[in-house]
Amino acid sequence: MSRFLLFIFVLCFSQGVLAQRHEIGIFAGGANVIGDVGKGNYINPFPTRVTSGGDIVLPISIGGLYRFNINPHMGFRLNLTYSHVGAGDFKSGEQFKRDRNQSFENDILEGAVLFEYNFKDINEAQEFAHSPYLFFGGGAFQAKYRIYDYDADEGEIVHDTYNKRKLVFPFGLGYKVRFNYNWLLSLETGFRYTNQDFLDYNVADFTKNLINAGNSNPVIAEEIRDKTFGNMSNKDWYVQTGITLTYSFGRPACYCN
Repeated sequence: MSRFLLFIFVLCFSQGVLAQRHEIGIFAGGANVIGDVGKGNYINPFPTRVTSGGDIVLPISIGGLYRFNINPHMGFRLNLTYSHVGAGDFKSGEQFKRDRNQSFENDILEGAVLFEYNFKDINEAQEFAHSPYLFFGGGAFQAKYRIYDYDADEGEIVHDTYNKRKLVFPFGLGYKVRFNYNWLLSLETGFRYTNQDFLDYNVADFTKNLINAGNSNPVIAEEIRDKTFGNMSNKDWYVQTGITLTYSFGRPACYCN
């Protein structure tokens, strides 16, 4: 993988060695998890309730970005985003999920480096231009992970959370419009493959205290088993859908042979 990325970098750099066009901007939209809880929609950046009669969860995704265009069609981009996600089984179209009635909310921080390819020339100094584009890359994300314990005084299972950091592999597509020379507005959807299965809390850690309580109490043992659910062979994805607004600055790009 590293050799492939190095090859792309060398190829692009050789085509636009004098290019020095920079962009900086913001991203805003919504996010959703493709996991074991809630609806099976791949793209669902809209407000939702995670429990019947509960508060509406706003699945926001916001962040900043820096883009370096190395020739009229290609560039690299640094993404930093925060997403709040959530879903509930009671909204699912599958009966077994409604009977299970699980729900979750989580917070995801992401930093990623992406390679972008514009299908049309949009990086030269023009008053108006537009193009579809695709992107892919790699990075890291941080999200909450649960650990369950047994509270002997209350006689019940309790949980705490801590942040877990893992690699993420984003890819997606969008459409850009350049206007007024320096401004670009984009609409995009990006899928993030995590190779993890904890974003909707269907897997978690259990303390020795809880395991010991389960060994001596069959009711607690059943509750422990209920804390792990869903398809263990499927990994979680999360999706960010929204708009970016960037401002170009620096010396206009000079694409020379």
